[in-house]
Amino acid sequence: MNDRKRRIKICGLTRAEDIEAVNLWKPDYAGFVFAPGKRQLTKGQARQLREALLPEIPSVGVFVNSPTEDILALIKDGTIKMVQLHGDEDSDYTTTLKEQMEIPVPIIKAIRVRSGDDMAKAESFPSDYLLFDTYSKEVYGGSGKSFDWSSIPVIKKPWFLAGGIGAENILKAAATDAFCLDLSSSLETEGRKDPEKIKEIIQILRSE
Repeated sequence: MNDRKRRIKICGLTRAEDIEAVNLWKPDYAGFVFAPGKRQLTKGQARQLREALLPEIPSVGVFVNSPTEDILALIKDGTIKMVQLHGDEDSDYTTTLKEQMEIPVPIIKAIRVRSGDDMAKAESFPSDYLLFDTYSKEVYGGSGKSFDWSSIPVIKKPWFLAGGIGAENILKAAATDAFCLDLSSSLETEGRKDPEKIKEIIQILRSE
């Protein structure tokens, strides 16, 4: 197992109670979803959560094919500190978004993995980070299923690993070259973030 710091991002936070748990256990990133789905936040909801979040924990806004002006507004008012593009955004979209930022923030581009080629080709994408997630025809992300991590090629650009990571396989995920592990549904009970599961996963990851 590698001896790098094992970073963790907890995505899909929706309630004040979620922020309390995150502030207590201090993951490296907190994810706010603005894409359609059960975890989708309005701008106002996200702003309230960001105000309650510890300032040292970067908030990541997750978007699927959103107008760039929506993203820029959330950056400008401080609601998000990083951008995660999880849809069909191409190089031109991403370059334009970067050029329009008054406040430069890092961009993560999610790749829905079907083969090793998908990941290798993505290295030239004009983002600061990549995120490798399981491909699903039904949804852009959040399927809760993992893919074959052994198929991940050597990628020089730092990348996040998502899809089906939970307490039972978090150390296997941490043994990859991932810059950060991205978790959401595995930390929920009956569709809501569970503080005990957040505590457990961070204790497992950071006790090694």
